[in-house]
Amino acid sequence: MNAVRSIVRDLVERRLWPVALLLLVAAVAVPMYLGRSSSDDGAGIAAAPAQTAQVAKSSKAAVTLDETTDESDGVGKTRNPFKQKHVPKAQKADTSTGSTDKSSSSDATQSSGSSPSGPSTPTGGTTPSGGSTPSGGSTPAGSGGSDTSKPKADVTRVSLHLGPLGQLTTYKDVARLSPLPSATKPLFVFTGVLSDGKTAVLLPSSTVQIGDESDVSCKPSNKSCQKLEVQQDDTVFFKIAGDATGTQYQLDVVSVHLKKGESAKAAAAALGRHSNAGAAMLRDAHVYGSSEYQGADDYRFMPDTGLLERVPEHGTGATAASAGDASAALPGLPVWHWGDDS
Repeated sequence: MNAVRSIVRDLVERRLWPVALLLLVAAVAVPMYLGRSSSDDGAGIAAAPAQTAQVAKSSKAAVTLDETTDESDGVGKTRNPFKQKHVPKAQKADTSTGSTDKSSSSDATQSSGSSPSGPSTPTGGTTPSGGSTPSGGSTPAGSGGSDTSKPKADVTRVSLHLGPLGQLTTYKDVARLSPLPSATKPLFVFTGVLSDGKTAVLLPSSTVQIGDESDVSCKPSNKSCQKLEVQQDDTVFFKIAGDATGTQYQLDVVSVHLKKGESAKAAAAALGRHSNAGAAMLRDAHVYGSSEYQGADDYRFMPDTGLLERVPEHGTGATAASAGDASAALPGLPVWHWGDDS
């Protein structure tokens, strides 16, 4: 107590007691004020979610449509934009005939997403889709009253073996007018198949000499060979004139096949298969009077069948009676042609 009294006496003597009094009041008031402020802030934070919920409720209420408003005429403060206003009214049924109007039936069919299968059918008949029949009759679908089948044709296919003995090369389904074995070193030109469908015609180069051991003979002779007619399983042995090696060559006819009843499309494709190089060889030999491929003038090409016909002895070519024979009187075309416009 003496210490407290001494402090009070010093403050009074030095006139500092107002300052001490203010400090005492501040020490008591500041904690009280701070405690009150924290309680007020907590109350404000707690009230925020309630206000947010209230705003959300009010926003939901703002987009709610008043479904009680009359929307039939589209007038007034509220109008439903999704309601179709001008809907055609269905026509009333004709009570006198007991059937609905055709236009109503058509509208109903279109609205259901389906279409009629075809024109109407008279009473008593049945009609497939897309057609009509008289009363009491019926028509098969797609018949059309005409035969739509395409014409058939015959196609020949020839396969050969050719080369030195023991080194034969296979040539399958040889195209007409093909030089064999190649256009740069031709030994034969496959000209085509005769009308019998079994005999293939080969025009040899002037250097080819057919051996007597062959299954067939060349015409007019094996030493002066101009045309060679062979059939399936025939074998021809030959040498090349002027070949110092004396190499012997072999030609085997693997197959000469006439395939009947091909479609028109397949037949046209087969007739169009040819070699331009071989055609040029035969044409040039004819035009320039070369000693090569003279046998070409003894045959004619028939564009309708793709086969060859022999020229009679009194016709044009190697056996012509005179240069004045008219080639126009002969059937078909020269063998180096492959179509009407070639």
